[in-house]
Amino acid sequence: MSKELKDILSVSVTTVLSRITGLLRDVLIIAALGASVWSSAFILGFTLPNLFRRLFGEGALSSAFIPIFSQIYKRESASKSLLFLNRFLLRWILYLSAFIFLFHFCIQAFLNLEFLSFRWEEALKVLNILLPYILLVCLSAMASGALNVFGKFLAPAAAPIIFNLCLIVFILVGMLQVQGEERLVLWLCFGVLTGGFLQLLLPLLDLFKFGWTPQWKFTMSDQQKDWVDFWALFTPSIFGAAVLQLNVLISRLLAYSLEDSAVTLLYISSRLMELPLGVFTIAIVTVFFPAMARSFAGESEDSFQAVFYKGLRLIVLIVAPAALGLLLLSKPILMCLFEWGSFGSSDVLATVPILIIFSLSLPFYSIATYYTRTFYARKNMQIPVNVSLYILVINTVLSLILMPFFKVNGLALANLFSSMAFALLLQHELKKQYQLSISSGLQSLLRPVCIGLVSIFLVCFFGQALIAQLEVHGKMLSLITLLSLIPLSAFLYFYVLYKNKVNDIVLLDSYFRKKKLKHSEH
Repeated sequence: MSKELKDILSVSVTTVLSRITGLLRDVLIIAALGASVWSSAFILGFTLPNLFRRLFGEGALSSAFIPIFSQIYKRESASKSLLFLNRFLLRWILYLSAFIFLFHFCIQAFLNLEFLSFRWEEALKVLNILLPYILLVCLSAMASGALNVFGKFLAPAAAPIIFNLCLIVFILVGMLQVQGEERLVLWLCFGVLTGGFLQLLLPLLDLFKFGWTPQWKFTMSDQQKDWVDFWALFTPSIFGAAVLQLNVLISRLLAYSLEDSAVTLLYISSRLMELPLGVFTIAIVTVFFPAMARSFAGESEDSFQAVFYKGLRLIVLIVAPAALGLLLLSKPILMCLFEWGSFGSSDVLATVPILIIFSLSLPFYSIATYYTRTFYARKNMQIPVNVSLYILVINTVLSLILMPFFKVNGLALANLFSSMAFALLLQHELKKQYQLSISSGLQSLLRPVCIGLVSIFLVCFFGQALIAQLEVHGKMLSLITLLSLIPLSAFLYFYVLYKNKVNDIVLLDSYFRKKKLKHSEH
């Protein structure tokens, strides 16, 4: 377990930096463009390439590739697995390039339509420029997946930091050098492409250490069975993953049809929710997914269940307080982070209810993400596909019902109800198929976690009331609130868990003590 914890901490640290730099990137974009048609056009135009990152980088392609790559590595050797990687990358370069060219011509055809409104025309122009990013980010995901199988998590987790830093530089230089929002959006697009190239370069350089060299190896004669096995996993899972990403796309398209600022407000809330989702959930899933795949391939069912419950417990222990804190501190968080430049106090107030709704969705999204990877680790792709189709229908219907009454808040509510349904349906199938029950793994956590969450609520509720009495206002008040209440509530929460001898926290504590002892010996 100490090795797994070390890997999780390594991924978490780099992912924290990735999310922080990503947040800074978004703050700069919103400050420069505001909640306007330009920011919404850039966000919507970047949605499709970014969905490919989620679809392939965190979804179906890597989920099908990692078990096969891991199987070859375990069964044969590192050189054979790297040969498969070369052939794999070459084929997907051809597939994705064909897709990009086809999509480019489709966009050009739409741009020639006379009835297309200015808002939609700008979003299509952004998408047209960003299409090559699809190829860059998908290849980066495959290289990162190979490194994860080799037990290397640092470079793959650090690659997004390079992307964010590159885009931050482009934003800052663009704000100083470029006049007009349209030219600034164009500058941002070139920043995305440059960052995508560097994001691919980092894991490729790390693969060289394992003996990888790019080769023109297209035929799969000696690894045909592995290629067939990949498609057997990938084909059904691509539909499930695509359905989930369609939910995001549908929400943003509907928001874009509402008003100029709707996409931006929805995006800000989802990004703040994704901060703990990416830092904790994705870090845990990244480490435990290969471990579950290895357990399923060569060990007992008891070993698989032990790995599954370890990951699930860690997700609940970390994500539950993060969601509550995001809910209780939504207004000061938004004021402190996003109330800059063109994004004013009225925009903050409009975003608060959306962020509250998204914070409620966070635990369900996290658990659903982990459950989906559990099925993938067992090479069962069909159940997540079926459940995802139900969720697509639920989200679309609820969005269309709630949007006329609650506008963009209705879209957020539809996402909340969909995430709840997704987690519950997957839990039902896990219990039915493999006797994996959330109650079995989390029963001992119920009391300490509830006490810890109550302590967070009391600290945040009464703490904000006391801080409000200070002779400060606006952003300074928000900053004092966050800097005082977040550390205090986090300390109390983990203190409660520690005092209740929650094993996962004790293991973390013993890990840190061990590291401290090693340093003192040196």
